[in-house]
Amino acid sequence: MSKETFIKEIAPFAQKIQQEYKILSSVVIAQACLESGYGTSLLANNGKNIFGTKGDFKGESIIIQTMEYVNGVPVQVWNKFRKYPSWEESLRDLANLYVKGTSWNRSLYTAVIGEKDYRKALRAIFDAGYASDPKYIEKLVNLIETSDLTKYDASIEGVYHIVKKGDTVSALAKAYGSTQAQIQQWNDLVDLNHIKVNQRLRVK
Repeated sequence: MSKETFIKEIAPFAQKIQQEYKILSSVVIAQACLESGYGTSLLANNGKNIFGTKGDFKGESIIIQTMEYVNGVPVQVWNKFRKYPSWEESLRDLANLYVKGTSWNRSLYTAVIGEKDYRKALRAIFDAGYASDPKYIEKLVNLIETSDLTKYDASIEGVYHIVKKGDTVSALAKAYGSTQAQIQQWNDLVDLNHIKVNQRLRVK
């Protein structure tokens, strides 16, 4: 897979995450490129796992031998890593880390959310302890700039509709050129038949 192909494949997912969580697409894409070797790493190839996330995803995992340090001594150990059905789930796990933080600090990555300057966002990620490589920010800034990743940061603000009496999701989807499935996903609707008057819905 070429670098350009990998970027084009993950860009739509990164943009969706930006719209939902206010995390810059350029930052997420750059991290994905750097940490997975543009989708060529063993984990990326076999499990769509871009960021080396351990554990399992809905019961699916990959067992891989890795090098870890025990009391300063390198040791080969077997680890279980999440196996995802697509790039999107891996990217969403990263986004969830930034949004929810860690069990010991829920606000660890708060500065990343809503930041519109990719350099500041990267600094916030690094300062939170995400990576130990002292050149991590430099590498990502170079990747963003050489690959022109900021073009994916163009924010596509959603169109919203205030529900009136008689409105239905199917009618709104037709009126705004969307699909019922999209409206359901954007608004986390459990039942398409249950929307309320004055409810604010994203419809496009």
